[in-house]
Parts: sequence; structure tokens; C-alpha cells
Amino acid sequence: MNPQKLDRFIERVKDETYFDVLIIGGGITGSALAYEVASRGLSVVLVEKEDFGGATSSATGKLIHGGLRYLKRFDLSLVREALKERRILSNIAPNLVYPYPMILPNPGLLEKIGLLVYDLLSFDRNRTWDKSKRIPAHKNLSKKEIQSRGLVMDSAIYFYDCIMPSPERLTLAFLKSAVQEGASVSNYTRAEGLLFDGNRVTGAVVKDIIHNKNVKLNASVVVNASGPWSQDFLNGTKKIKVPVPKTRSEGIYLITKKYFDTMVLHVGKKGHFSFAPWRGKNMIGPTEKAYYGPVEDWKLSKESILEFLEYINSSGLLSEKLELKDIEFAYGGLRPLAETGGEDKETYSASRKSELLDHSKEGIEGLISAGGGKYTTSRHFAEKIFKLIQKKFSKKTGPNISEKKFLKGCEIQNIESYLENAKSSYPNISKNTIEYLVRHYGTEYGAILELANSSQQLSEVLDEDGELAAQVLYAIRFEMAMNLQDIFLRRTGLGTVGLPTDDVLFKVAEIVGKEWNWSSEKKSEEIEILKRRLKLPVSF
Repeated sequence: MNPQKLDRFIERVKDETYFDVLIIGGGITGSALAYEVASRGLSVVLVEKEDFGGATSSATGKLIHGGLRYLKRFDLSLVREALKERRILSNIAPNLVYPYPMILPNPGLLEKIGLLVYDLLSFDRNRTWDKSKRIPAHKNLSKKEIQSRGLVMDSAIYFYDCIMPSPERLTLAFLKSAVQEGASVSNYTRAEGLLFDGNRVTGAVVKDIIHNKNVKLNASVVVNASGPWSQDFLNGTKKIKVPVPKTRSEGIYLITKKYFDTMVLHVGKKGHFSFAPWRGKNMIGPTEKAYYGPVEDWKLSKESILEFLEYINSSGLLSEKLELKDIEFAYGGLRPLAETGGEDKETYSASRKSELLDHSKEGIEGLISAGGGKYTTSRHFAEKIFKLIQKKFSKKTGPNISEKKFLKGCEIQNIESYLENAKSSYPNISKNTIEYLVRHYGTEYGAILELANSSQQLSEVLDEDGELAAQVLYAIRFEMAMNLQDIFLRRTGLGTVGLPTDDVLFKVAEIVGKEWNWSSEKKSEEIEILKRRLKLPVSF
């Protein structure tokens, strides 16, 4: 299958070009919406000021889940919506979303009742296109089963949700699907300000950061999907003023060696976190900490890491104390909560419902803000946004297809049989490499192997997962990667478990430099930027 090539439309678009819909923000909300709008027959353009899915959308625990803890708020509608979307995402992105087992230690009566309700709310969980994706009901583990797993706990419940090993590539799959349906997208394109005709928003001035060029984009409807930056963007206009949340929610994750082979949850007074197996490591998180500063100023801090370590060690899940030296990598971000409180309000109990605001209620026509929500429910949120957009057009739009059609590159009926066929089709390629490529690139894996076969340099394996140097060139030529951070953190997994060796950094920079004609100085500069990005904010 031919891969879907992503091009930066901003490099060829003319000033004053018209689109039906302009989306500001290329996270999962904006990407899913671009697909929804384009697939329904309207012209749509999406701009992202940095890289697609590079902020909140990548700062996740990689779960596609119903949100068991939201049952404590009796938020049944949100849990049901998320469980339904869990099944849909498993259907339309079979190589990117999988059933994932979890253990809840020492459950109380509330947790036991909650999991019964969870099973009831996910009554349709096994109506999947791929029958290998069946999810059983929860069960109580016996003492013997607990001990056989090397766990120290009195009782435990075993249940399933789903995982997306790479939220970055799932976001990219939505973008590729949008482009296939006719959308125009561009990263490193910042919305500088909205265009107005009286009190009607008619588009935006956007800046191509790569080429330092401003372009006016006209649109009937503008959707502000900039996540935690939403209020700041609106307040940057002269005609709109909205209150800035006093409290935002910070969530961080730590990457360590593997302590548990199955995801183990901890629910305590300060919130919940888990040890989740991922890429031969454990991913520990999330935290839930109030953040009061400007969005632009947020960064991963030593204080947050130390605070989290203290909480992890107080949980009693580990027989040994987790220390700074045990952390191999850490990442995080701010959640775009729809609900915020006062100065002292904690954010753990804040709703994860999405928030949709039609600014016509404030006298501003042609502008919609979409925020809050969960990664899991982003596709359904895009449907809700489109219904509001639809009301602003007299033209007829097409039917919804986003829950009925595979995402681009994910057109696989049975992932396990597809994977076995891929391994037998390429007997000279390591099973490790085939496994990684199929599960991350789906039907496009063959294009990467073709590139790898073109030179010894591109066929080289760069990490323990079997990732190939060819993925680097693929990211540049087909996936709109613009720098080393894009390549290491959002197109491949080469940098998502920590800083690679200098050898890998230089090999990748060599491939990129040759493709883009980089000087030695430019290559060194890019490597140093990446190193600073991946360096932990702690000193051991």
C-alpha cells in the first residue's frame, strides 16, 4: 500500500485562500476534528505552532480507557462514552490499540462495585472487527495467582482496558486520514491572530515559522483547539477576553527498569498511579499536581519528580526504594481541563469531560473553542464539534464515517495473522523489527523496508526494539518531520525511553544532514538541542 505523504501546505498556499473550517491546534483534538470535517465534505485546514501531537497529546500514560476512577464521581455518561470509544479506536486502529491487562491491589468494596459497573457499561466491548481483541470481564485473583506473579498483596482484581503504545503515531494516523480525505495540514505554523469583519471571525493570520512568512487564511468557521493554550490565544485578540484558569493540572511519568510484568495500579489519598510495562521498561504515572503559572513557562521540574518518588515509595508496591538514579527518562505536560477551581483546589477530582463553546453567545460569530476531554474520547468529541460547525453552513455534508472506517495505514482485519504473515514474508528481517514496524506503521511497514533495502546505512538497527535507520528517512520524506526532536520523539521511538547513545545520535544526524544538506555545525546544534530536551532536570 502506498503511504500517505504529508506536505506542509503553508509552503504552497496563496495569501487569502479560503477554507470552510480553520483548526488551530494539531493535538489529538484538532487532528481528529480535521479528519471528521474533511470526511464529511467540507474544506479544512489545520495549523500547529510546533509539531503535531507534541504537547498534551503525547504526555499520556498511553491508555485508551473508560476511566474507572470517574465512577467515584458517578460520571456514568463519561465512562460509557469512553468505553464505547475504546472499542471504536480498537476497531479503526487495530495495529495501534490493544487490550491491556491490569491488576488492582487490595480493592475495597467501592472498587469491587465499580468494576462490576465497569463491566456492565462496557457490554459491547467484544463487538470488535478483530476477534483477537476480545476483552474478558474482570476477575478476582486467588492467593496462588497473586504469588505466582511475584506480587505482595492480600487480594487483587484482574481486569482489562486498552493501550496505545504510541499516542504520537495514533495522532498521526488521524492526520493522515484527514489528508487522505482532502485536509490541508501544517506544523510549525503559528496562528498569530484572528481576522475579523465586525464581530465575525473570518480567519486568521498564520506564520510559517520555518520560512518566517505570514499568510492570511480565510474561513467561515475557526476552531480553537489549542489545549492548555486556549485561553491565552483568545486573550491575544483585541475583541475577546476570557478568564485564565488559576489552576491547571500537571501530569508527569517516569521511565524505569521493569519491576512488574503486568500493569499494577495504586489508588491512594493523593491520587492514583500505575507501574505499566512498556517497551521493556516500566512507565510510572501519572501525577496529578496543581500548576499555577503560565502555560508557556511549564517544564518538568526536579521538585515534581522528587515529590512523585516520595509518593511511590510510600505506596508499598516496591520491595526496594525507588531513587533518582533509577529514573531513565521522564516526561509530562499540562492537561486542558474543562473545569478549574480556585487557587487551592486540587485537580484530581476535576472533570475530564470535553467543553465546547460557541462564541456567538458572546456576540462573536464564526468562532468555536474546544477543550478539555480525554485522548480516548477525542474522536467522539470531534463528532460533537462537527455538529456545531454543521449548523453554520447551508451546504449539505456527508455521513459520518470515522467510526466505520479504518484509519489510514491501519487497514488490517486481524492484526495477529497480519503480523505472522509479515514475518513469513520477510524471513531475513528480524522478527523484532517486523513486530515493531507493523504495530507502529501498520500497512505502511513495507515502504520502510523498501527504504532499508536501498542501502546498508538505512538497514541498520538502532535500538533494542528493532527500529531501523530507514524510519528516519521515512519520517522526513513522508511524515513532515522537520528536526531531530520530531524524529526521535514523535515519528519514531528512538528517544521516548531516554537519551540514545552518541553513536545513534550521530548516525541519525548523518542521515538527516544528507537529506537536508545540513552543515556540520547544524548537525551538532540539532544534537545539542535534542540532548537538552531529553536530559532529566535532576543531578544525581
